[in-house]
Amino acid sequence: MDKITRKTSFGQWFSPLNLQLFEEQVKTMKLDYYTKKLTTESFLKLLLFAQLEEVESLHALSDCLF
Repeated sequence: MDKITRKTSFGQWFSPLNLQLFEEQVKTMKLDYYTKKLTTESFLKLLLFAQLEEVESLHALSDCLF
């Protein structure tokens, strides 16, 4: 196991967020009730990535990810 604990800039954007509280709220409101692949947490990360990279469209976002 690596001892490198550097945070990426993407990881630093998530550090102020309390993901445990976020997950509790998602379960309370049943936002991921019928979700199979794109969960609310991954959707939040996807939107943040698109904002940071200034992606102009969903097609461009798809190209960035693949």
